[in-house]
Amino acid sequence: MRNSELFKILNREKIPYTIVEGEYDVGSYKIDNKFSNVDIDVVLQTNSKYIMTVLKESVGFDYLGGHSFRDKKYNIRLDLYFLVLNVGYYTFLKVNHKSFINKTLSKEEYIIYNLLDPLLKFSKYYPRHQYRLAKYFAVELPQEVRIILDCTIGRFLSNILLNKVKNNDFRVSRIFIKICKFRLLFINGNFVNMLKSRLF
Repeated sequence: MRNSELFKILNREKIPYTIVEGEYDVGSYKIDNKFSNVDIDVVLQTNSKYIMTVLKESVGFDYLGGHSFRDKKYNIRLDLYFLVLNVGYYTFLKVNHKSFINKTLSKEEYIIYNLLDPLLKFSKYYPRHQYRLAKYFAVELPQEVRIILDCTIGRFLSNILLNKVKNNDFRVSRIFIKICKFRLLFINGNFVNMLKSRLF
């Protein structure tokens, strides 16, 4: 995946980036028969959307809409994020500067990503997400995970979610997800983002 022309372009344009990936990804893809094509999520350390123009003009990519492209050579979907990880107007994680230096999300950030992204995007955990989370929760979690999650969805919801996943209970009600989304509206400017998306 790291052979994509995208990374050569980012290096040429001097845009720092980090790849959203973890140590259990490969194993998780093998047990999830609903998941066919591996994609690459890349967070860029810039607010500038100039890179979108560069990629649209490159013959090596097909533009898929939003901030997504297909790498023609490797037939891989590339999803770009800018400074943060989000689902629609729900920004749930501001990526740490160190992750851009290391070019990979920290373990703590990746766990948060796997906890929240599936709920916001699919309203459920697919087998690949369950596999990864079970692996991470099999040992003691870094304290930073709880700190970030508490700040994101509140301590009460954080405790519920962490306890469920720790007990390998991946059933999450729609009411719980709606409450999480409501809580998310009041951080990271999400409420303003929601208004913009609905009014303009």
